[in-house]
Amino acid sequence: MSTIERFGIEVNLITGRYVATCHNERRQCEWPPHPARLFSALVASWAEDEQDQAEREALEWLESQGPPAISASGATPRSVVSHFVPVNDTSIVSRSWHERRADSVYELTDRLHTELLASGGEVTRKVTQLERKLAKAREVETQVRQAGNTPASSAVEMLPEQRNKQERFYPSVTPDDNRVVFSWRASLPENTAGILDRLLQRVTRLGHSSSLVSCRVVQNPPEATYEISDRGESTRTVRRGQLRELERQFSRHQGLRPRSLPHADVRYRSVEETPHATSRHQPDTAGDWIVFEFTHRSRAVPATRAVELASAMRAAVFHYATDPMPEELSGHLPQGPPTTAPHVAFVPLPYVGFPRADGRLLGIAVSVPKTVEDAARRVLYRAIGEWENNAGPTLKLLLGAQGVVEMSRLRSPVTLASLRPAVWRRPSRHWTSATPLALPKHPGRLGGGSAAARSRAWKMAEATAAAACVHVGLPEPSAVEVSLATFLVGGRAVRQFPPFSQNGRDHRPVRRQLVHASLTFDEPVAGPLMLGSGRFLGLGLMRPTPVPESESAETASS
Repeated sequence: MSTIERFGIEVNLITGRYVATCHNERRQCEWPPHPARLFSALVASWAEDEQDQAEREALEWLESQGPPAISASGATPRSVVSHFVPVNDTSIVSRSWHERRADSVYELTDRLHTELLASGGEVTRKVTQLERKLAKAREVETQVRQAGNTPASSAVEMLPEQRNKQERFYPSVTPDDNRVVFSWRASLPENTAGILDRLLQRVTRLGHSSSLVSCRVVQNPPEATYEISDRGESTRTVRRGQLRELERQFSRHQGLRPRSLPHADVRYRSVEETPHATSRHQPDTAGDWIVFEFTHRSRAVPATRAVELASAMRAAVFHYATDPMPEELSGHLPQGPPTTAPHVAFVPLPYVGFPRADGRLLGIAVSVPKTVEDAARRVLYRAIGEWENNAGPTLKLLLGAQGVVEMSRLRSPVTLASLRPAVWRRPSRHWTSATPLALPKHPGRLGGGSAAARSRAWKMAEATAAAACVHVGLPEPSAVEVSLATFLVGGRAVRQFPPFSQNGRDHRPVRRQLVHASLTFDEPVAGPLMLGSGRFLGLGLMRPTPVPESESAETASS
């Protein structure tokens, strides 16, 4: 019998959206879909039909193959709003009566299943008695018919506008590619492939009922974009005995009680987050990110306040740092002058570069360059931990009269694309500014004077932006374009940002010229990339973007 040496299960999102609440955060959408969720959908399809023994054996074979690799594109999260949904109508009877009756049904159901298991499925006298009691407990018609004993207020509460409502969230993402593939390096027997394919044809949804899918077995799955890694994000996948555990839990909750999804906890990371073999260039400021996500009500801060937010974050973290503070944290030598070594940066993360981006700040990253020594790292980590111990899981940044920003350190899978380090780290030949660069050297007046003077100023701005790349250890870009307008969807023009000043050599404030920049390199450059004088306080954050179509056309023609 022939076998398939490598196989995958392809899931196509029919509506172009994926709706599934993250298991540890109701307001976040799970992405990519967890393998345990797919396996549970397969088991549900099997259980709803004739529970064919061959299909059961195929499921048990699949659960024994270990965690799969995952191929999934990037995804754009949809803004999450709360929906208040009317609760199921139970007001025709009193709440206490309903709770007593529900508890009785649950108890009798458990006793009945226990007795059936003890009798080996035989209908004994005790089983018959329990079935009668359960039928009586489930019968509510007589209670409903006693209209004379039901308060009028209870009848009024049956109307939709009067019924109690509970808050619900339906987070979703829109992936760049509607196809997700789970793949295993294993030999798949043809008969098992056929059985799995028939089961997959009966799977109609993954996650929420609105998340419609079509599934099939594929023989040549694409390369994984998510791989198993100790430094990755917690993902629920499949383990041996998963089917039996799902059956055992169903015998307890019967689809009525709250339940949890049995799983094996495996960490996955985006392949893009792994050092890229083809990229030899990376700025000396690149390293690890500690990402903090803003709460929903704090996501109204625009990117134009990046410096203000970064300064507040810096002050909050350093408040808990021990003295003397290492120069790799403070950015200053013990004597006071600025250090020339890469140091910790505070990087607000704007929602830009996506089709519906609006430029809001969704979180902030503490960027720790790879050159920072372990002793300095420990000081930083202790400071953040001390802040969390004092403030609790929700941290607050005070922005003066402008209000408070609430946030928490990301520990769960990252669903908001703008908060994923891979989005800002991906190797690319083309980089575009998400926040404007503060040029270290003033180029002259970009919007005034004679035409010749303006031309010289713009050329100087381009040369200064190119020099900023060399300053952080990158090669000089082959093409530079600067602008006072933004290049990215959702970005903000330079005029919308407040002036940015730094102390000059004589310790007097020097106002820096802000420009947006579009850079092209001859070879891929890996991020994260921050450029210019404000790169440690939220300015000059660059985003990898596709090579411009004009350049692609020139390359193709040559």
